[in-house]
Amino acid sequence: MISAVIITYNEERIIARSIDSLKSVVDEVIVVDSFSTDRTIAICREKGAVVLQNKFEGYKTQKHFAATMAKYQWILSIDADEVLSNELINSLLKWRKNYKYSSDLSPPPSQPAGYFVSRRTDYCGKWVNYGGWYPDKKLRFFNRNLGQWSGRNVHEFVKIKEGFSTNSLKGDLLHYSINEPAELLRKLFTYSEMGARFMNKEGRSTSLIEAVYRSAFRWLRQTIFQLGFLDGMLGLKIAKQNTLATFWKYRRLDFMNKGEKNILILQNNCIDEAGIVANAIKWFNPNAVVQIKNYSENVTPENEINSVISMSSQKKDIIINGLKQLHKFGYPAALRFPEEKDWTLLS
Repeated sequence: MISAVIITYNEERIIARSIDSLKSVVDEVIVVDSFSTDRTIAICREKGAVVLQNKFEGYKTQKHFAATMAKYQWILSIDADEVLSNELINSLLKWRKNYKYSSDLSPPPSQPAGYFVSRRTDYCGKWVNYGGWYPDKKLRFFNRNLGQWSGRNVHEFVKIKEGFSTNSLKGDLLHYSINEPAELLRKLFTYSEMGARFMNKEGRSTSLIEAVYRSAFRWLRQTIFQLGFLDGMLGLKIAKQNTLATFWKYRRLDFMNKGEKNILILQNNCIDEAGIVANAIKWFNPNAVVQIKNYSENVTPENEINSVISMSSQKKDIIINGLKQLHKFGYPAALRFPEEKDWTLLS
């Protein structure tokens, strides 16, 4: 009657608790994994879930694939770091008791095709109550014949077929996503990079001015209009990080719009760092042409730059201070250098 679907990638920390919270309300648990390298798959199978593996091409695409693999038409979609609260479990059990099956897919006014739940996020042991974080309404329970995943691959949502209604379930979906302060910034910049890539594919253009006003508006909306200041210093900190991520998303898009870059990295006894910078640039921009050149202690970087420019017929962008200079090209490395799992996710 109900299929729970979860997409995973290296989620061994929380996945067992997520599956356990589903057992009393669903008839099967489908896990679509993006080739995890930890114990995620083993844990899911130990908990009785059906595990499938599929290459990750975006959240919308992966969740749509998961829904098509389910046995039943009613889909409960949760993330690997989400847990059903007791009140939400009781709401779903009540729905099961009162639900009347019908094969008629014409719009029935008395029976919703999908249900919203309120998601409550935990930040390092503290619940976030304002700033647009709660109640964070998400349509996660739906009839797959009448609704499907839509939107961009990074900001996906379930779209219900025109003419059908939705309702809300009581209870919270508990979101344990921020286990340490750096985790939020890491996730935000990963989403920013993905968002910029998808907008670039759609032909979207932007500018520095748009990056500034969109990030400023994000701060105002989250802090003032959505009452984020009522969460105290935590609310202000979260608003600041969301603002930075918004700024970098549009700066990244701006640099993507400009196409290829010809980049020279000057290094003196720091070849390892130069290699890291070169790989980071190629990861962010596969079209970039990156060269590494050594300069001796007897030659200043400025003289070397002038020499390179005079000998080259092509304009080159110069990096002489390694990681700190990556932000010059729209890469957010000055604030958060991508972790290995992000490279895997985005490559």
